[in-house]
Amino acid sequence: MPPEGVAGCEDSYLLTVAPRFHLRRSFVGRIDRNSGVEESGDPLRPRDDWRSVSAQELSALLKEVPGVGTALPATHLGLLEIPERIRRAWWKEAERSHENESFQGVFSSLIEFLRFKKLPFPDIVHLEVAVNAPGLASTRAGSSGACQGLAYRDRPAVGKGRARQTLGLVNLGDEASFVILLPLPPSTLAARLEAAGESRASALSPDTLVNRYFGFFPREGLLRLRLEPGEGLWLSPRGVVHDGWTRGKRDLDVVLSLRTEVGGEESEKPVEEGAVHQIEMGK
Repeated sequence: MPPEGVAGCEDSYLLTVAPRFHLRRSFVGRIDRNSGVEESGDPLRPRDDWRSVSAQELSALLKEVPGVGTALPATHLGLLEIPERIRRAWWKEAERSHENESFQGVFSSLIEFLRFKKLPFPDIVHLEVAVNAPGLASTRAGSSGACQGLAYRDRPAVGKGRARQTLGLVNLGDEASFVILLPLPPSTLAARLEAAGESRASALSPDTLVNRYFGFFPREGLLRLRLEPGEGLWLSPRGVVHDGWTRGKRDLDVVLSLRTEVGGEESEKPVEEGAVHQIEMGK
């Protein structure tokens, strides 16, 4: 639902199990909602007032994708799960070496598996593993390591290539991981801003659009999705505002991001605690 008093586009993403995947756990008990973002500070971060969604709210968030032969629609965010052998293989290499070359075989196996499951991939995909400590309200970092907060895409360091958009996320850790989501595409944010009196909102850059939207509607509720070890989420090519969350965790948060390059250069922001390992894969 749009913020109170704002009419306009009602397009929003729905959650589903990605076609050709069979998960051991349902969506029940894995989704929380809060009351928006903290009203001060940059980057944007969620308010820490999470509550479990009701059965009625959960029903409105979910959609079954009919048929195993159906592609995951751009209007849906798809829950998935990788084989345990791949997750264990990554940890074996991580304990043995930190060189990019040692991960090539593991990541090749992962890409082969996800392509077999018919998930859409560009010709070149960047795989980045971020390791973050417990207790953080934001973990989302771009290719430069700079803290991004809630955003549609990742800004590079100044003069170092294009921005990157996340295609999917996979929890490689041994403990549950959390993804923060605003399940609204850019077109919906722009339509709601224009309905609220912000002219030319559709012409704003993705980063400006998100910041301007939360400036108008700081109490727009966010979702927190729990991913068990080996589980992941495939995002929409339209772009999804998301971040990570490690408050309440005891172990390191280890998340793989699959990204593609988009748009132009953006400015760099300060670096926050965390480590990133990245590698580029092609067809």
